[in-house]
Amino acid sequence: MPQASKRNNKPVLTTGHTNMIGAHELIENLRTDCAFYLGDRPCRPHVEAGHRCTCIHFQPTNRRGVIIKLGAAGDVLRSTPLLRALDPINTGTKILWITHFPDLLPGRVCEAVHPTAGTLARIARGTWDFCWNLDKDPEACAIGASTKATEYRGYTLRDGVPFPVDKAAWHKFATGIDNPYSRRNRQSYVEEIFDITGLPFRREEYWLRNTTATAKEKAAQLIPKNSAIGLNIGAGKRWPSRIWPVEYWIELIKLLKERGLHPVLLGGPEEVEMSARLVDATGCSAPGVQPLEIFYAMIERCECVVSAVTMAMHLAIGARTPLVLLNNIFNRHEFELYGRGEIVEPPTPCDCYYSGVCRTGRNCINEISPQAVFEAILRSVRASPPSCDPSAV
Repeated sequence: MPQASKRNNKPVLTTGHTNMIGAHELIENLRTDCAFYLGDRPCRPHVEAGHRCTCIHFQPTNRRGVIIKLGAAGDVLRSTPLLRALDPINTGTKILWITHFPDLLPGRVCEAVHPTAGTLARIARGTWDFCWNLDKDPEACAIGASTKATEYRGYTLRDGVPFPVDKAAWHKFATGIDNPYSRRNRQSYVEEIFDITGLPFRREEYWLRNTTATAKEKAAQLIPKNSAIGLNIGAGKRWPSRIWPVEYWIELIKLLKERGLHPVLLGGPEEVEMSARLVDATGCSAPGVQPLEIFYAMIERCECVVSAVTMAMHLAIGARTPLVLLNNIFNRHEFELYGRGEIVEPPTPCDCYYSGVCRTGRNCINEISPQAVFEAILRSVRASPPSCDPSAV
């Protein structure tokens, strides 16, 4: 039972009642229309500086929007330049981003969530200023079609199948269903999604989650030397057509070591055996399989990264680490490197566009020589500006 005490000759409850009065006063001052307001946990100004509602950081919410980009992980990363263009905090734009990879997105500027039943119910209960669905698959299109919004961009369902919302989405839609049209494309992926949303593209960079101090420290232990060249040796089981031969990696490692550079093997569980072979043959550094955050921090420490079209490619772009991209089966114009690095390809175009396996026996990925990659690394390292922390920009 609560205990009574006397204050100004009046009985006052010392437990329970005073808490209720405090909660009532707090709620009276609460600004749920603030762009920082979360509802289920303290907002960022409260956590970082102890501010309470309504504080000097109050930012009225001017727009609420839903962005749907479920996957793949690399495509989620290269959609994040939209966040820089929207500038959510300064413009008062609250964004709910629906994705299979919420941990990749910067939580300070958008709320990233899985497409769960709870998320879908929440979307259905709200009225949104815009809904941008950037995915051309039935699940994403169904979510977009069920969202009540003033503005729709991207893709929806027509007769139960994905279809462009408007003319602005036609180009990206066509590149996904017609290979000859896709081959003729001269826009990067980032330019395409900006066109879909109606925003002008001003070379906005990727925006990833900040690397923690713990991850940076661990990466420094794994890659203690300067002049580290990260070699992402895998390409995924789905795409054997873009896997560079082990013998070529060995030759490239030897060229790098002769030049006084320090090759570091980057890879996941699928590359453990290949990594061991390269270590045995060359004595190069191999930190082993690491969690994603540490893997990203390692890429941040590299002077340059060599990779096929993989998650590591996107992480290098996000970290603003110069990239030498080994490409054979994709349209080179779809990749935005922001002037950092080079794309190295076979001397003549691939015969098996967007194919996971070579259909002609040519195996054109083998036509990319170690010497050509080595020279591209040297040019990329020389041309790169002083490194900066992408999280600080």
